[in-house]
Amino acid sequence: MKRRRGELRAPSNLAYHELNGLHVRVVDLSSGSTVASGRVVWETKNTFTILSERGRCLTIPKHNKRFFFRLGDTDVAINGDSIAFRPEERTGRVDP
Repeated sequence: MKRRRGELRAPSNLAYHELNGLHVRVVDLSSGSTVASGRVVWETKNTFTILSERGRCLTIPKHNKRFFFRLGDTDVAINGDSIAFRPEERTGRVDP
């Protein structure tokens, strides 16, 4: 994926950025099946609220899920357990 000048979000650092507004596909880790897809409209420490393609608001727990966020023409996979923080804590977090 090309990075445009001034663009800070990249696949390598997406987990540290604001995720509201991004398209997402959610996969359950235990079954491997797709649970939901749509646009992230709200985030808490333990859940995402997703507006589905059918217009329904779905609250999806982060635990035991893998989220595939669309960033440009790339899908970026993030395990839900690794982003189970309040959004304002996660976006300011710097891991070594």
